[in-house]
Amino acid sequence: MLIFFVFLLSLAYSGLMFYLWRGLLSKPRFTEFENLPEVSVIIPMRNEEAFIETTLNALKEQKYEGKWEVIVVNDRSTDKSPEIARKFCANHQKFSVIDIPLDSPQIASPKKRAMNAGFSAAKGEFLLTADADCVPPSGWLSSMAACYAGGASVVQGSKANNGGNRFLHAYQRLETLGFTLIEAAGFNRNKPILASSASIGYSKELFFKCGGFEGLYDLASGDDDMLIHRMAKVEGTKFAYNWDHNSIMPTAPVDSWKALLLQRARWGSNGAKYESKAYSAFLFCIYAFFVSLCILPWIYWHIFLCFFAIKLLADFLLLYHGAVRLKSVKLLWCLPLVELIQIPLFTAAVPLGMLGLYKWK
Repeated sequence: MLIFFVFLLSLAYSGLMFYLWRGLLSKPRFTEFENLPEVSVIIPMRNEEAFIETTLNALKEQKYEGKWEVIVVNDRSTDKSPEIARKFCANHQKFSVIDIPLDSPQIASPKKRAMNAGFSAAKGEFLLTADADCVPPSGWLSSMAACYAGGASVVQGSKANNGGNRFLHAYQRLETLGFTLIEAAGFNRNKPILASSASIGYSKELFFKCGGFEGLYDLASGDDDMLIHRMAKVEGTKFAYNWDHNSIMPTAPVDSWKALLLQRARWGSNGAKYESKAYSAFLFCIYAFFVSLCILPWIYWHIFLCFFAIKLLADFLLLYHGAVRLKSVKLLWCLPLVELIQIPLFTAAVPLGMLGLYKWK
């Protein structure tokens, strides 16, 4: 019975990978643009004194001919990052800082509150967000704005983990590539599955029309995919994925396996809380497949190898095509080992997240 159950799950998982692979082959068409939109870049910041100046310097070097601004939202930082940001903004006209009051009530997702404050203060029609520890390349703003000006309502940018030669960092680079390609496939089909706030932009009008983060403040994550699922319900919303290799957003990896587990736990904490129950059921099926792959080696190790090989080949189908397009083929050398670690890590992270056994800033 268990083997038959796992067989069905493996078929469903392989079908999903094929669906995503087909999504990567899609080529959405958008019109040529004439007018550059006014852009507001929102940077939510909490205790980022080690990164914020580097991030702001990178934003200062953006090459964009239209009107743009950068709003740093200080989310009750207790380190020197507010002073660093204010000093920088005082010397650069396009940059400003707004503060979330220190006595603001504690909520599960203060990042959403910070982003909402930035969006409310923004002058631009196109809202771009990035994390305070990201270093956007100089063409990032113009490349994202071009997708929006071409007719997209929501634009997802590519991202990649940086870091050193440690296997922990290699693991995160490959996993991030996988998440990135799932984002791309959904956006290409105009049926988004995942999204990442490390590099995303959307119409200001659309954000407030769909209700923004209303009702999501008590969820630890969801400032990305939960939001775009709302936006997808608004008639006429068009999604675009920015494949421009020169605008890939570098993101910082975590530096310990424990930190990685806790990060994945936070990501998985809202699996049963999506507004679409069908989507939650879909996530449950994927999780059940991972759990079954954790159980099988202790009962039928040779059968486990068969199902593991199916998963490996299905993932490779998706990853190789995307890696070629994003010039990341070298990452695939460690795929089998990453898969062996990912299965128990993901299996453990979800219940930790559901129980709230993780820490955040």
